[in-house]
Amino acid sequence: MKHPYTGILATLNPIKDQILQVTIYQDLLGKFGCVIILEHDPDHLLTKLAAMVKYIRSKRLMLPLIIDRRFLKYSLDSYPLEFINIISSTRTDLMTIEDLLGDLKFEPADVRLQMEREFKSKWLLTRQVVLEGALSPKMMRETLHLSIEALVPAFKGFFLLANHPYPQTLNDLIAQAALISKCDLGNLPIWYKEKSIHAGDIERYLGILQKLMELMETYPV
Repeated sequence: MKHPYTGILATLNPIKDQILQVTIYQDLLGKFGCVIILEHDPDHLLTKLAAMVKYIRSKRLMLPLIIDRRFLKYSLDSYPLEFINIISSTRTDLMTIEDLLGDLKFEPADVRLQMEREFKSKWLLTRQVVLEGALSPKMMRETLHLSIEALVPAFKGFFLLANHPYPQTLNDLIAQAALISKCDLGNLPIWYKEKSIHAGDIERYLGILQKLMELMETYPV
């Protein structure tokens, strides 16, 4: 994987003694990210990362996720979907002292609970955004577009719970998640490509989220 993130290693010399793994990944939406895992946060970490921050800004990249071993170990129950999204993406290790991402294990009950929270939060937020302002079709499209993107990790949760391989395109992800969940998700990829969205589309989207969040309330794990 060739990407500007590959130049980040040269900026990490001040903390290199603590680095366990530096990984870049590209998710199924084509977006790049980077994860830096340390043994421990060294003293004056923020100061030591000044060169990295300068590099990231110059390349207009998203700030890497910077965590240590303890945070990773004790966050898999709190944020399983975020880590599932990372490990199911196309990954390249820039530096590996210990492959911590390759050894992650998740409790199905934790995944189910976060999926329920994600579907409910998107249902609440989408309603709130629309109710707070008379949005144009273009603005409603942007709202729906961002919401569907944010649901990708939640849809990936179905594949972990079912012990199925993770799809690598958005259309495949939604189509196969629909089969697993037995929910009609067919409009999601259509709306994602539309240039404008109308109030009726938002109502139907909220109906899909309603079914998904009710499903997860009693989903067997």
